Amino acid sequence: MNIILPHKHFDADHLAAVIEAMRTLGAPTIKAVNCGEFYVALEGSHRIRAAQALGLMPVIEEIEYSETVTTDDVVPGQYQDCWTVAEIVDDATSSETVTLTKDG
Repeated sequence: MNIILPHKHFDADHLAAVIEAMRTLGAPTIKAVNCGEFYVALEGSHRIRAAQALGLMPVIEEIEYSETVTTDDVVPGQYQDCWTVAEIVDDATSSETVTLTKDG
């Protein structure tokens, strides 16, 4: 499964904490847009990286591509600016892709 991350930055200390929590909690649920050969995540960059590190496959809650639904509708408070789902997906080609496989 290929997931394009919504942003490039991450905090190594936060990632370590998420990995540790995920050892107990298991695979995360991530809101993402299905673009055929890949997903574009609308949230959860640290959880996706942690799942990759632990060999876990996230559960995908699919969000439809939309020019009217915004990030505030889907993931309130996750973005400083309000973007449409279409803007996030259309901008995703310049973002990092994470490949996930079960058990590493």
